[in-house]
Amino acid sequence: MNSIGDMARALVLRTNQVRLRQDMDRLATEVATGEATDKPARLAGDTTPLLALDRSLARLETFRINTAEAKLVSGAMQIAMEQIQSRSEQVAQSLLGADLTPSPALLQTLSGDAADALEQAMGELNRSVAGRFLFSGAATDGPALQDTDTMLADLRTALTGLTTLPDIETALDAWFDGPTGGFQTSTYVGSTAGSGPMRLGETESAQIDIRADDAAFRALLKPLAAAALAADPTLGLSVELQSSLLSKAGRDVLFAQEAVVELRAGLGSLEARIEETATRNAAERTAASIARNELISTDPYETATRYEEVRSQLESLYAITARSSRLSLAEFLR
Repeated sequence: MNSIGDMARALVLRTNQVRLRQDMDRLATEVATGEATDKPARLAGDTTPLLALDRSLARLETFRINTAEAKLVSGAMQIAMEQIQSRSEQVAQSLLGADLTPSPALLQTLSGDAADALEQAMGELNRSVAGRFLFSGAATDGPALQDTDTMLADLRTALTGLTTLPDIETALDAWFDGPTGGFQTSTYVGSTAGSGPMRLGETESAQIDIRADDAAFRALLKPLAAAALAADPTLGLSVELQSSLLSKAGRDVLFAQEAVVELRAGLGSLEARIEETATRNAAERTAASIARNELISTDPYETATRYEEVRSQLESLYAITARSSRLSLAEFLR
C-alpha cells in the first residue's frame, strides 16, 4: 500500500509540475507579447470581432505595400521626366543660335549636343526601378525603347536623299507620328496596353499609365533626333540646311516642353492622391491595431506578478518533490 501511495504522490507532484511549467510558459509569452495566449477564453468564446479586425489589418497591409509601390513608381517617373525636360531645355537654347554663325564646326558641335540629349532622354524613358521598367506600359519586364544608335540608323535611312527642309519634316512626321512609322514599329518595344491599376484602398485605386510612345515624348524626341542627324556626313546636307534644321529643332523642343509639363502635372496630382490615401490608410491601421490590442491585451503588471507567483509555487513544488524522493522506510517508521 505504501508503494502505491508513493506512486500516487509522485504522479500528483509530476502533474502539478507540468501544469505550473505550462502556466509559466504562457505567462512569459504574455509578458513578452502583451497579448493573451488563449484568445478565445479572453473573449469569452466570441472571436468574431478579433477575426474581423485581423482581416481588416491584412487588407490594410496589402494597401500599404501597394501605396508604397505606387509612390516609388510615380516618384521615379517624375525624376525621369524632370531630367528629360531639364536637359532638352538646355540643348534647345543652344540650337536656337545655330543660324547666327553657321560654321561647319559649330553645327557639328550643336548636333553632337543634341545627340547626347537624345541619348539621355531615351535612357530616362528606359529607366527601371525595383526591376520594373517605368515607361513600357504593361510590359514592365523590358525596356520601352531600342537603343539610340539603332533608332538613328533607322531614321538615317528614312532621310537619305532628302535635300529640303519641308521634305525632311514630312519624313520625320511620318516616321515619328504615323501608326506604321518607324518609331511605332521598331523603336518603341514596350506594350501598347497600359499598366493595370493598383488598389490603394477600399475605394481608391491608381493607374500610372505614362508610356514612352506618348505623343508628348515623341514630339520631344523628334526634333532632338533631327538635330542629332543634321550634321551627319552620310546625309550630305548643306550648311544652310543644317543651320535651318538645327534652329527649327530648338524651337520645336521648346514647344514640346508644354506637353511634358502637362504630363508631370497630371502625375503630380496622382502623387498627391496616393499620399492622401496612404495617410488615411495609416490612420485606419493604427485605429484597428489599437482596437485589437484592447480586445486581447493583458495587464503587464498583473501578468508579471502572476508569473512570479507561479515561479515561486514551482520552486516550492520542486523542493517538496526533492524532499519526498529522499524519504526512506526507516525515516517513515521513526
